Amino acid sequence: MLIDDLKAFLAVAKTGSFSRAALRLRIAQSSLSKRVQRLEQHFGTALLHRHGRGVSLTDAGTVLVARAGRLVHEIEDIEHDVRGIMSEPEGTVRMAMPPATGPALAPLVFRQCLVEYPRIIPQLRESTSAAIHEWLSSGEVDLALIHNPEQGPDFEVQPLVAEPLYLIVPGGSRGDAYPDPCGIDDLAHLPLILPRSPHSIRVLVERLCAGNGIQPNIRYESDSIRSTKGIVALGLGCTVFSRSALADELAQGQLRAIRFTSALLNWKLCLAHARRDNLPLAVSSLKRIILQQVGELFRQGFWPGGRDLRHQHER
Repeated sequence: MLIDDLKAFLAVAKTGSFSRAALRLRIAQSSLSKRVQRLEQHFGTALLHRHGRGVSLTDAGTVLVARAGRLVHEIEDIEHDVRGIMSEPEGTVRMAMPPATGPALAPLVFRQCLVEYPRIIPQLRESTSAAIHEWLSSGEVDLALIHNPEQGPDFEVQPLVAEPLYLIVPGGSRGDAYPDPCGIDDLAHLPLILPRSPHSIRVLVERLCAGNGIQPNIRYESDSIRSTKGIVALGLGCTVFSRSALADELAQGQLRAIRFTSALLNWKLCLAHARRDNLPLAVSSLKRIILQQVGELFRQGFWPGGRDLRHQHER
């Protein structure tokens, strides 16, 4: 079984077409078909259903896609490391960040990477921690910044910052419209605008409310913090979030942050990657840059009231 055969099969599976995959790989369609056939002969079973609209995966093909993507990427990492053992790190490093952190951290990481490791090509994806965790589990990203990540034997997780959460209310709201400070019990009647589960804040709020024997009063659901800021600013409700991502709106008076009486309303930003004996050189180099720039943001006060956890480790 050749690595090029696996790459060919993955390209066909992703595009759903031999012709589109051949264009992507820049090889003849007949050559591509032979590579996939060679794989099917190796495994002794069909990996693809061929039909008039293209191809679809068989059960065996589905299993191979789930495992082969990470294997191919790891082999490519090995090639980069072996070729670059006497030179500077190089290659593509795929990283993911949540929208509360990415806009501030990513530019600093890209700038330092360009200066120190110009042959590393960082790729950035941004989404909720739930989506990022799926990308990490499927091997689609190499480094992931996640809030309150799930623990497991397959990942190495390093805590970076513990940040308090606040009740975020309209800037022009009356002093008696929202309790100050706010207790967990107050979430039973306040008009909340929260992201859908399994967003880390939604899970945290529901868990703490359940522990207090109450049900949170969720009026609206919004997965976009940018949209949620506007909805709250219009006076349509309140939300739970950190101050770091809302600094401009808070400074301009569009929003107001109210502290909680419970210290349990906080989230932990962590850096995670697949557990392995040796990280690829490019990945470990970018990991070091991320840790350095998180420290710089912390010193600049990006996380008000936060705690620096970079020297702690969770396994």
